Amino acid sequence: MKKIRTPSQIEAAAAARKRALFVAAIAAVVGVLMLLLSSAFLALHCVVAAAIALSGGIAAARAAIPIERQAFRSAGVTGGIYAALGYALPFMIYNFIRYLNVNDQTVAERAAELTPDQIAMMEQFNVVLGAEFFRGQDVSYIFGYLLFALLFGWILGMIGGVLAKRQMA
Repeated sequence: MKKIRTPSQIEAAAAARKRALFVAAIAAVVGVLMLLLSSAFLALHCVVAAAIALSGGIAAARAAIPIERQAFRSAGVTGGIYAALGYALPFMIYNFIRYLNVNDQTVAERAAELTPDQIAMMEQFNVVLGAEFFRGQDVSYIFGYLLFALLFGWILGMIGGVLAKRQMA
């Protein structure tokens, strides 16, 4: 059975979505700046994505709470997911471009970046170091960023919604 939403819930969801899109645009700019800083510093990207998802949840919930008091969770989740996806989008595009541009030269360059321990482990498990290996790595990064953004956006956006409700109480 379909849940029926009240006009105030619809208005609160629209306000949260509008604020979430604004936060997602800012998060995308931050993502581009972080990508320019370093694409390989994953621990920093995790912390920044978490902070952005939390702030997105707070911002969207603060837009929705005055309209519908009980919309804090759904508004927070919306804001958190939009913000985290906005942040992850530049990294996904970057890895997709790397996926498309894999050739013998890029394989040699990327293989030269591997440490001797990594190469020894790959040999131990009979992993062939070639174009398909690096394409698979790029695909895993693309979907890893997507799943990471959805998970962090959902959890931290919900927490952001709760924090926004407490701030506005």
